[in-house]
Amino acid sequence: MLCIFIDGGQLPLPVPLGYAHGAAAKVGQMHFLFQVRSECHFSNGTQRIRMLERHFFDRQELLYFDSDRGKFVAVAELGEPEVKRANQDKDVLRSEMADVDRFCRVSYEIVDPFFQARRVQPKVKITPTDNIESSPHNTLLICTVGSFFPAGIEIKWFRNGKEEPKVWTTDLIRNGDWTFHIEVMLETKPERGDVYTCQVEHASFEGPVTVKWEPQSDSARSKMWTGIVGIVLGLVFGATGLALYLKNKKGECGVPGGEGGLGVGLDWAPGSPLLLRQRLRRGFCSFSSPRRSLWVSQVEPQLLWRWSVV
Repeated sequence: MLCIFIDGGQLPLPVPLGYAHGAAAKVGQMHFLFQVRSECHFSNGTQRIRMLERHFFDRQELLYFDSDRGKFVAVAELGEPEVKRANQDKDVLRSEMADVDRFCRVSYEIVDPFFQARRVQPKVKITPTDNIESSPHNTLLICTVGSFFPAGIEIKWFRNGKEEPKVWTTDLIRNGDWTFHIEVMLETKPERGDVYTCQVEHASFEGPVTVKWEPQSDSARSKMWTGIVGIVLGLVFGATGLALYLKNKKGECGVPGGEGGLGVGLDWAPGSPLLLRQRLRRGFCSFSSPRRSLWVSQVEPQLLWRWSVV
C-alpha cells in the first residue's frame, strides 16, 4: 500500500540559496512551487516500511531521502549541494529515519481501518469492436471494469467455458475519487453459438461475477435494424399527422353567435380598449370571413366583440 502526504509548509531542509534568491526576485512576475512530498510504502502491513521524502522545485524533482538507503539522493544537479550537506549531518539523518515510525507507521494505524472497511463493487460491461485494422475479420472484445476499490482485482476471459490465455490488459487507472478502472481485451473470431464470458473476482464480491456476450447472426442484426427503422418512420409520420391535425383545428373553435367560426363576421365592440385588442390578436383561434380574418382569444369574447352572421 502506498500513502502520499504533501507538506506545503515546513521543510526539513533549507531552500538552496541558488534558486531561493532567484525565486524571490521573480515572485511578482511568475508562479513557482517548492514542494516536499512524503511517500510511505507498506508491504505486508507494517512488517516492511519504506519512506521516500521527495523535494520538488518548479515541477522538477531535486532530491529525495530514501529510508532503505538511510541517506539523501540527488536527482538534479541543483540538489547536489544540499544532499552533500544533509548527508554529513547525523542529526538530520536520524530525524528522517525516525519519521518511518513517527510518521508512516502512525499514519498507517489511522488510515488502515478506512482502507480495510471500504469496499466498492466494480461495474462490468463488454463492448465488441469490429473492423480491426490488423485483422479485419476478427472482433475485439473489451471487458471494461470500473469504479472499484480496493485496487486488487482478477479478470479472465472465457470462450465456451474455456479460459482464453491471450489477452491484453491496460494499466490500472486511478479515477481520482479513490476508485480504479481497468480494461482487458480479447481479439477473437466469433462463430455462431459461441458464448464469451468476462469473469471478475474482487474483494467486494462474495464470489466471481460474470458477464456474457454472444455474437449476433446476420438475420438477427437485420431484424434489429428493421425494427429501428420502423420506429423512426413511425415517429416521423406520427409527428406529420399531428401537425396537420393541429393546423386544421385552428378555425374550429366554438364562439357565441357562430358555429365553429364558419360564416361569422367579426367587428370590434364599441369602446374596446386598444391594449385588449392587441392581446386578442395574439389569441388561440383564427376565424375567417369575407370581411376580415383575425386571431381571436376565447377569453370572454362577448365583452369585446359584436357578432353578426354574414
